[in-house]
Amino acid sequence: MPTREYKAYLLRLWRESHEAAWRAMLENPNSNERIAFATLGELVAYLEEKTGEQIRPLPIEQSSASEMSRL
Repeated sequence: MPTREYKAYLLRLWRESHEAAWRAMLENPNSNERIAFATLGELVAYLEEKTGEQIRPLPIEQSSASEMSRL
């Protein structure tokens, strides 16, 4: 039987102003280790490295995008 892999993180996202880039921090709830990212691209690169998989964005339909902007 294959060994199950599991990773858990608390994800925090913020930006200093409306025009600023989003920043991120992952915290491992088991070790309390925190890893900060200056950009979302750095976060994605880290997750790709940890999982060994490339993350590809999903296409968003125009109607879905407008609904999301209202949240």
